[in-house]
Amino acid sequence: MSLLGATTFPQIQVTSADPTLASKLEFGPSTSFGNAGMFQNQWEYGTALHWVKGRHTLSFGAQADHTQLNIVNNNTSTDSIDFKTFMNFVEGAVRTGIYSNAFSGSANRYYRADTVGWFVNDNYKVRSNLTVTLGLRWDFDGPLSEKYGRLTAFNGNQYGYNAGTDTITNSGLEIAGNNPTFGTPGASNTLMTQHQYGFAPRIGIAWNPLPKLTVRTGFGIYYDRGEFFSYLSPSAGGGFNGPFGVTLAPPFVSPVNAQTGATFSAPFGTTAPPPPAGSAAAFQALLPNIAQTESGHYPAGNLFGPFLYGGYDTSNKLPYTENWTFDLQYQAGNNWLISVGYVGNHGVHEILPIPFNQANIATPQNPINGQIYSYGGATPLELDNEPVFTSEFSGNAPIRVPYIGYDMNSVLYKGEGISDYNALQIQVRKRLSNGLQFTAAYTWSHALDEQSGLGLFFTGNNPLTPKSSYGSSDFDRTHVFLINYSYTIPKVTSNKLLGGFVNGWIIGGQTVAQSGQPYSIYDYSGSVASQYLGTSDYIGNPIVPLKPGVTVQQAQLQGTTGVNAGKPVLNVNDFAPQFLAPGQDGVPPCDASGCDLYESLYGTSGRNIFRGPFGVRFDMTIGKEFVLNDRFRLRFNADAFNIFNHPDFDTPNNDVTFFPNFSGPPSIPPVGSLGIIQHTIGSSRFLQLSMHLRF
Repeated sequence: MSLLGATTFPQIQVTSADPTLASKLEFGPSTSFGNAGMFQNQWEYGTALHWVKGRHTLSFGAQADHTQLNIVNNNTSTDSIDFKTFMNFVEGAVRTGIYSNAFSGSANRYYRADTVGWFVNDNYKVRSNLTVTLGLRWDFDGPLSEKYGRLTAFNGNQYGYNAGTDTITNSGLEIAGNNPTFGTPGASNTLMTQHQYGFAPRIGIAWNPLPKLTVRTGFGIYYDRGEFFSYLSPSAGGGFNGPFGVTLAPPFVSPVNAQTGATFSAPFGTTAPPPPAGSAAAFQALLPNIAQTESGHYPAGNLFGPFLYGGYDTSNKLPYTENWTFDLQYQAGNNWLISVGYVGNHGVHEILPIPFNQANIATPQNPINGQIYSYGGATPLELDNEPVFTSEFSGNAPIRVPYIGYDMNSVLYKGEGISDYNALQIQVRKRLSNGLQFTAAYTWSHALDEQSGLGLFFTGNNPLTPKSSYGSSDFDRTHVFLINYSYTIPKVTSNKLLGGFVNGWIIGGQTVAQSGQPYSIYDYSGSVASQYLGTSDYIGNPIVPLKPGVTVQQAQLQGTTGVNAGKPVLNVNDFAPQFLAPGQDGVPPCDASGCDLYESLYGTSGRNIFRGPFGVRFDMTIGKEFVLNDRFRLRFNADAFNIFNHPDFDTPNNDVTFFPNFSGPPSIPPVGSLGIIQHTIGSSRFLQLSMHLRF
């Protein structure tokens, strides 16, 4: 078998090994780089100095970390060969095209990052009842570099396109400055153009105006790392793309597909493929112009069409949060402590996945790249006013993009996000006395942001206007009540023998009651925002809007308490994409061939406007320690988790499909189980007995 340089046995797959069972057969090594691995090494250095002088307690410190993230990807030496049926496998008839592929180039990556910080802090006791703490910290969260300069970035300011000749004059691709052959002149090793450091002042005040009352308040700024390895790839996509696909992306690696007539003995031919592009100029030659995008006849070496790029925006600044607190603590007796506080923060420069090449709206008054109408292929009709049909099944959206040659789903992870959090926190603690101790806490809070967590997909409305998706965070819980307690049962008998069994039993437990998590309703079939991404939205989770005039309360069939999981909690008939009329927002007018009635923009319903069921859970334990002698003690515990077997329901099914065939007309009602609760959170009642011998 000739594998053109591959050094390991290929991955072989028979797609329909058993047509009756519709199952496949696969053997050989996995082509995922997970079979080799991601290896992280980290070196940490730190020191601190504390100096007490009079009323001042001064602290100085510094820390430095060096991290190596080594990606070992064996795809370039492990080919993938596919056969449609078992008979094809026996005959050696390889399935051609994207189903059988190999990669040429170097797919290993050796990322490096440094983190440095120093601080100075002064704890100043102004008076016996007043302490002021002042601090200043400087943090450098170094961006990623790659040992051999195999790192790229997209710079829209450098991109060039000549509409007159339909020629891309500059790809906008930049290569790290430490690349020994093709580094972009003037580029740094990390390609970042903004500093990744900042000063973070902090202040805290503690005051005792009364012997049993303490007042505390504080403010501080905290920086966080912005760039991660997952931000160097697009969220999803065909071919080699998707999360972590950067190690197989041009210009350092190029794919090779099996061609017509390929055989098992020579699945990729007998002539070695050309080396990968390597340079920005060679990469530019792979980008299709408008004519090539429309026809599907892409430049030599381009197997997938417009390039789906994913990367970290080099103009990002370091994310940080501003945090503030104010709380009162009162000691109500020797054993009681009551705290009431306010906690808040505001985050800026948070990282969002932004499709920088999302299609614009073309109209007769505002033509784009020769297009005077906008359509995303949402109609099943072949209309005279919609002549463009690309391989992306998205009408003319792929050529209404700002950067020809790049896929409309191309993403830059931009530091544009904001977040807010405000909370009232109340806590009552009783120290151990008379056998009882407990802590009860209640939090009333609201967390808001434009995206939650390290999101690879933009969840919400139009990602080019992130403020339209500002709403409750995915993890927001308005009310949270927690109590944990422990009670030692009073002595029952003075009989030493009997008391060894019946005295000293301890009952404890924990109860949690909290609001459900917020959620939105999504459709991934293209019924929402077809004007921008057609039916090929790889980057977003677009929200299905409520019908005009329908409120959130009207769409809910049940509240968040006393939920009957056997019935839907939402009315599916209250949701629908808002289709545009012909002639509206760039949609072509009707003509003799028909009308396009199924194009849409992003909705206007807010993000996370619904909330899951309220949850309550009771855990209890009873235990006792038996003293066997001076050296041996036996501890017995009986634990009951969710003792009342109370189900806590998860958020209901929240995705629908209005376009089951990825085009109109819509399915009414939509396909799916919208509003049906299908899962619970946590376990059912769980009991366990345990014994521990200590000596």
